[in-house]
Order: sequence, then structure tokens, then C-alpha cells
Amino acid sequence: MSRSPADELTTTVFDALHSLSQHNKANFLLDTSLALIHAGKYGPEVENYLEVYLKTPDLPKGDIARALLARGNARKAGGDRLLAMAQQGEHKEIGHRDIAVRQIFHTVDLYFGEDTENLNRGLDMFDRAKADPVFASRVKCLRLHWAYEEGDMLDLMARIFKTALPEFKFLVDFEWIGYPEMRAEMVQAVLASHPRLRGLGLIGWHFDAVGVSAFRNLRKFTLRAEDDDGFADMGEVRTVLDQNRNTLRHLILGAYLARHHSWDSVFQSVTIKNLTHLDLVDTRISHIVFARIAHAHNLQSLTLHGTFEEPNSAAVVFTSDQIIDEEHTFLPHLEAFRFVLVGHDDELAMYQSVTQFLRRRKRLRRLDLGTCPWDLVSDLLPELSGLRVLGVRIANLTQLALATLVQAIPQEMAAINVGTVVSDKQLNAYAGSFARFHSLAFLHLACSSQRRPKPNLMSEKDFQVQTDMWISNARSVATALPSLDFVGWHGEHYVVVRTGEDEGDTGGSVELKELPARRRLDCGKGVDLGSGDAAWLERKDVPMDYEMPGLE
Repeated sequence: MSRSPADELTTTVFDALHSLSQHNKANFLLDTSLALIHAGKYGPEVENYLEVYLKTPDLPKGDIARALLARGNARKAGGDRLLAMAQQGEHKEIGHRDIAVRQIFHTVDLYFGEDTENLNRGLDMFDRAKADPVFASRVKCLRLHWAYEEGDMLDLMARIFKTALPEFKFLVDFEWIGYPEMRAEMVQAVLASHPRLRGLGLIGWHFDAVGVSAFRNLRKFTLRAEDDDGFADMGEVRTVLDQNRNTLRHLILGAYLARHHSWDSVFQSVTIKNLTHLDLVDTRISHIVFARIAHAHNLQSLTLHGTFEEPNSAAVVFTSDQIIDEEHTFLPHLEAFRFVLVGHDDELAMYQSVTQFLRRRKRLRRLDLGTCPWDLVSDLLPELSGLRVLGVRIANLTQLALATLVQAIPQEMAAINVGTVVSDKQLNAYAGSFARFHSLAFLHLACSSQRRPKPNLMSEKDFQVQTDMWISNARSVATALPSLDFVGWHGEHYVVVRTGEDEGDTGGSVELKELPARRRLDCGKGVDLGSGDAAWLERKDVPMDYEMPGLE
């Protein structure tokens, strides 16, 4: 077999090297080493070449100096590269930590009441904001939860708050939650330090915020008030809208269904037509209000949660929608729709009109239809190709009904909540049916008759056994669906912690860490469910009163 030209060249070079003198062989090693160093290929082989070269006897001092200098420079350059790589890794770590810190402290919830631990944590936060401007600058949304009766303690905490507030110089959103409600003195304090707030929330039992209409740059305004018995005139709510007509785009109004209330005056504001997001919760919706909503053509997101005073008239408005050139005439830009009615279970015509209104809405991404009958929802879903977030109630859950649901919605679903009254089997047994949704990060399975075991209703041993089974069933949902980051289980929420898993490997362990329960009137933003989609689906973005019967 004849040798290839390359093999022949190598052999010839070796033969030539053998014929060289000791001095020339040494020069060849030096020249080769210098050439490799110049080409950036310094490494163990070059180090060995130079080591052998320097052991050669009777070398010229000038050549020895060249070799030593070249090796020293090469070693220094290699060390510099390693140091740069180490520093780069350190910078990345610092960068990741900085990103995490900014995320963690973007929204800060502070609780002031009888709980001493929460009180001290709030005071520590205020002290840190005064001492550390960098930390204070990271807080963009500050939410204060109050639970005090009138008295010296309330006065003291109010003074401390007012001295700390100006330190949050980059504050964008501010919310006051609980009792006492935000009053004129506090309104003036916030107005003095942050007149350009973009978001303001007043969440309590009454509207006491006299002078709140002085804010002029609001993009979002939230008010939860049960009635009109507060210190402030309800007419000022409309004034807030009127004064912010050029900026206000998101309005959240919450009331209390058991008490008389009306938003008719508020909805006379010209600002309603400028809104892109509107949420009405725990609210009686008059025909005047709904008629104004019907003309808010810019709405992208709409929540209607409560009771229609004239359901037949509302149904007529919904059925007035037409599709012309693939565009809807009623709320054509709708991307999120939450329709949760209380006391309308027998209003079939209402639900029929709503599902008709939703047909062929390709822009619709988020949908929660509350207690809308499953047969109407199942006919609608295949037409919603852009859907990614869904809350649905299947009163009698069977494998067939679930299979119908799974096949009717897009494979790209990100968050799903399935509620039921009666199920053919344990809900966790259905988890595998959701495996086709590879992007599903949040899944909530809930039965209205199922709740965590109570220690006062059984023996200690039975309580422990049933609690372990409760957690085990919830964990099996996360185990069956590797894409899940959060699990909802009969009204509770858990973050999924996976360990020992490689990509595509389900052999690791799965644990659930329970998240804090929602407090009354609390929007729950302090509990992170991983995405805005999950927060919207679980109704954590609006101040619903979860102590009302039927409002899970």
C-alpha cells in the first residue's frame, strides 16, 4: 500500500531532523515554540518544548534570554486570561444577584397591626430606606396593610410612615389597604412626596380619601369601598377620572354585593372611553354602567364580577356584537375577559349571549367564565386559537369531559384552572391528561366540596394521615407534569421545587412549598405565582372579598 503524501512529508521531516546537529535541533525547538506562542497556542506542549530546549547544553545566552522572556510573557498572558474568566464569572454572579434583588424588592408589602413580627419588619424596612438610598430606589410599588383602631399607636405609625415615605424616590405605585382607610392627611403626605404617581390604590371599607383627585398623572386607579358612608364624597371618584383623562388607562372598582352602592356617576366620566383595562368586582352592574362599557372601544381587558341589575338588557347588549371583515363591532380589541356572576345561575340566556359575543375572537388570550355552563363553554373554546390562560368550571367532571376540554384548547396553554362540584375520581388522577401542554407553568384543580383536613374534626392520627395524603395528591400533579412551576390544589397554592432532575429527566424528587393564603381585601400581589397570567387567573390582581359565600 502506498503512503499518502501527508504521511510521506511527516516521515521526511523526521528524517531531516535526525540529520541535524544538536545546536540546530535546539534552534528548531525554539523557533517552533515562539511561532506557537505568537499564534496564541501556548499550552503544555509548548511548555515542554521550551523546557527541553533550556536543558540543552552550550546554548547562546541571547537565545536563552529569548526563550525565558517568551515563556514568562506566555505564562503571564495565560494567567491574565484565567483571571479575566474568573472575574467574568464573578460579575455574572453579581449581575444575577442584582437582578434577583431588584425583582424581590420591586413590590414591597408591609403589614402594620397587632402582629409584632410584621410590625418590626415594616419598621426595619423604613429604617433601611432612610439609610440606604440604593435599596429605597429599588422599591417601585409600596403596599401598606393597616389593621389599627384609632389611638396613640396609629398616630405613631402614621408619623413614622410620613417621615420614611419621601425616601422612596422612585416609587411608581402606592396602595393603602385595610383600616383605617387612607384619609385626607395621608393623601396630602403622599401627594407632597410623590405627586407623579402612576398607580394609586385605596382598598378598604369606606372611601375616606378627601383630596385624592389632586393627583394628575395616574395611569391606574383602584378603589374598594363598600358604600358611600365614608368621609369623602363619592363624586370625587368621578373627579379623579376627569382630572386624569389624558393618562388613566386602568380602572379597578370594588364594592360589596350585600350593601347598596352605585357607580353610575363615575361612569359618566369621559375617561371611561379611554380605558384599556377595566375591572368591576363585588359590584352591582347597572344598565347605565354597562351601556357606558359598551362604548369603551379601547378596552383590551374587562372583568365583570358581581350582579347585573338588568340581566336581560345586558344580554341584548352582548348579542348586538357583529363580525365584519373578521373584526368584532363590540369591544374589538379584547384580549382578556373575566365574567364571574353571582346570583345568575338560572340566566341561561345571559350566558348564551356572552359565549356568542366571544366567538371567533382570535385576539383573546385570557378567559375566565366563572360558572358559565360547561356545554356552552365547550362549544366556544375551539374557536379561540389565541387562548393561553383559561378558568373553567365543569360541574360534573368526568374523563370524557376533561378530554373534551384538553382537545378544545391550544397546545401552547400557559395557565389553567379547572373547578368542579362532583368528580368521577380524585382530581390528581386527571393530571396526566394535561401532558400535551408543554408550556403549562400553572395548573389549579379544585372541587368546591374538598378542603384541607381540620384538626378539630378528627383524631390527631387521622389528621396526620389525611394531611399527608392531601399533600401527596397535590405533589402527584407536579410529578406528572414536569413543566409546572406552581400548583393550585382546592384553593391553595404551592411552588414546585424540583431537585436532581436533568433536562427531560423525571427521575428527580419533587416537593411542594405552600404559599401564604390570601387575606381579606388583599389583592395578593405579595404572593408571586410566577407570572401575570397565573395572578390574573387566580384573581389576585383585584380586591375581591373572599369571605363572601360562593366567592372561592
